[in-house]
Amino acid sequence: MWKRGTTMVLASMVALSIAAPVAAGGGRVDRIAEFETVLAVRMDDDFPVASLMRADCLRLLRVERADGSATEIQDCILSERPVMIPEFQGQPPSSAFVLAIAPCAWSSDYWFNTAASDVKAAGGQLVVSPSGHVHVRTEYPAEPLACE
Repeated sequence: MWKRGTTMVLASMVALSIAAPVAAGGGRVDRIAEFETVLAVRMDDDFPVASLMRADCLRLLRVERADGSATEIQDCILSERPVMIPEFQGQPPSSAFVLAIAPCAWSSDYWFNTAASDVKAAGGQLVVSPSGHVHVRTEYPAEPLACE
């Protein structure tokens, strides 16, 4: 309990330290909560076979800078609900799964949930712990990427 409380306090402090300078400089900060997503829990040669899981996201913080570029940080927990295609269903990793997100490989959950729009990230990082906790940090340029 103590560790979780400390983690939440530290996460809040980081969010506030990012948000205050951005808001003061003409940027924008927004937050959404309680939504579902699908994400990778492993990335092997046979991807997406046995590689995807649903996750319940507790929150997503979007920090948009004055130039229009943005960072999104989201925290989720893996769900037991299966993905739509049974052979794609994964399971929590036995050790931390860390994935560098390539340009155009991640769609913004913020834009999907607020405007039903598919906006691709320029990059980022996904971390899935064996306990099912998920942390995602993605970056977006001022002008949306043109992805195929």
